[in-house]
Amino acid sequence: MRRAERMAGLILLLLAMGSRAAAGTQVPQDNDHTLQAMRDEMVRAKTRLELKIPNIDQPVRPYYVEYRLVDLEVREVVAEFGTLLTSTHTRNRFMDVEARVGSYKLDSSNFVSDDGFRGFIGPIGSVGIDRDYDSLRQDLWIATHQAFKEAVDTYSRKQAYLSSLARQSDIDDFSKAEPVQLIEPLETPDWTSRNWDQEARDTSATLRAFSEIHESRVTYYLVYATEPFLCHVRDAPG
Repeated sequence: MRRAERMAGLILLLLAMGSRAAAGTQVPQDNDHTLQAMRDEMVRAKTRLELKIPNIDQPVRPYYVEYRLVDLEVREVVAEFGTLLTSTHTRNRFMDVEARVGSYKLDSSNFVSDDGFRGFIGPIGSVGIDRDYDSLRQDLWIATHQAFKEAVDTYSRKQAYLSSLARQSDIDDFSKAEPVQLIEPLETPDWTSRNWDQEARDTSATLRAFSEIHESRVTYYLVYATEPFLCHVRDAPG
């Protein structure tokens, strides 16, 4: 069910700057209400979202809805020749919401119109880091509504384009697969296991022994990443 990462430009850039050095990156349980908020909001999206495709009287609902959150807790320590320059600790949370209309055979994905990459770029943005149930549901609802409206518009454009072709593709837009559920223990970041500030100082201080080096910096970039993912597929459109 999973597609290519649409958040690559935003999230993978952060992860590429350092490995998951603080071990134990896992998927959260419901003890912070994140998954519960995602489940409840998906139920509302399935039952309440409804729009009419232009020039078609029958309303449509999303047959596929996907929620993906990425919770990043980052610590960056920079030292130079034994002196600590910076030691920062930040936390950010990002969401990526996708909605599709249509069916497995033909849906709103995989289409680029003159308006740009509507079929590939969905609502992406930051959400509150306090894991508040009501706040997260509100953010997801707004993003889902936006993604659904874009899907309806894209689906209409895609149908119009395909109707102008002499021969349409016989490849389905979406493939069926068995659902998978995996919920692992939530790992809490522990920055006290090592003295990162002192370690950066000591590592950078060793460079003093090389007189040929006039400028250098040692950077520790430590990342805890947690990624809840939830999707729903309706067996039949409508």
